Amino acid sequence: MKTLFATAFSLCYVSLFAQGVWEKKADYPGCFTHSQIAFSVEGKGIVGLGADWCIEIWEYDPMEDVWTQKNDFNGDNVSDRPVSFAIGDRGYVTLGADLDQELSTNLWEYDRTNDTWIQRASFPGLGRGVAVGFVIGGKAYVGLGSGKVNDEWVVMRDFWAYTAATDTWEQVADFPIDLRAASAFSAGGKGYVGSGSYDGEFVNTFYAYDPATDTWTQIQDLPREEPTVLATAFSIHNQGFFGMGLTDAQKFYAYDPYLDQWTQKATYPDFRAYDEGIGFSIGDKGYMGLGDDITGEFIMNFSFYEYTPDTLLLSSHTKLKKEPIDFDIFPNPLTSSDQNLYVDAPSSFSTITVSLVDISGMVISSSHFEALESVIVPMDDLPAGIYFVRLTTDDYYGIEKVVRL
Repeated sequence: MKTLFATAFSLCYVSLFAQGVWEKKADYPGCFTHSQIAFSVEGKGIVGLGADWCIEIWEYDPMEDVWTQKNDFNGDNVSDRPVSFAIGDRGYVTLGADLDQELSTNLWEYDRTNDTWIQRASFPGLGRGVAVGFVIGGKAYVGLGSGKVNDEWVVMRDFWAYTAATDTWEQVADFPIDLRAASAFSAGGKGYVGSGSYDGEFVNTFYAYDPATDTWTQIQDLPREEPTVLATAFSIHNQGFFGMGLTDAQKFYAYDPYLDQWTQKATYPDFRAYDEGIGFSIGDKGYMGLGDDITGEFIMNFSFYEYTPDTLLLSSHTKLKKEPIDFDIFPNPLTSSDQNLYVDAPSSFSTITVSLVDISGMVISSSHFEALESVIVPMDDLPAGIYFVRLTTDDYYGIEKVVRL
């Protein structure tokens, strides 16, 4: 078993973990402009498209830190500033414009198993760019953006809900204000939209959407000294994260939906961050990077980072904010013949809770143990995929990823 906090690296890691930890990953290898799509399905990140008619699609494997090129996107009219999201094991992209600024309402579904794109029911509102989207349960909520009415560019405030199971759209409550170049994420069963430009000024304003009541409610402003536009947001379990953007872009924040509270986290580690970057999460990790610089000093950014949060919000009653703990799991990966996973838990703790969590954040099993050095986690009934073992004590917690082949 690994020695707990035995090295200088480990001690540094503990200190940094108070605000989360960033780790540099493999640079994005695809054609790059800006405004690319990004979502995660089946434990992999999918990134592609972008302005200037880039149609490449790349898959990121977090286990191997490797990018693999997939089939090119075969849809149309959604290359520049589209919206992307994932529902279940499928990814989606809609809206955006082509090189001639012809706006689209097409919706395309990505089937990762077959590496194919399938056209689905079109977005019912007007075509637009720089829209936002978030997912709650089996529905995606898409709205805002800039579109044309009588050949004049206007800010759209309408929002629409897409149900993947029935391939249907329905209109929901309009957004309360005219907001351009905003960002969005979902957390704790609600959607959150904010930042951007309102009435010609950059703002820190944020609103929460409650699908149960179909209403928008203003929440605590993002506590940035310099508001921004074209920022990047993603969620990990029930917590939202916000960073990048056009101004002061290295600052990074987390949002707790139960406390209605923003907290500044570890600074984005690149020498600078960019606007119109990408972000998504896989399990307990977040991923952010890319983007461009419209000032022209550093035009394109290919760098890509993984973020490990210090706090996991698993429900309104569970908040883990503890020191990290190091432990071993084996075998990893598990083959089809392996029935159990073994966890080497430090014997220095009197009580240990070991939980198995799937890729969506659902707890599959959780057990308490008294000062045991080896814990057995049954895996024989579980399908192939990525899982996480979470070890918790009163003051420490740790997370390790395990793959079942």
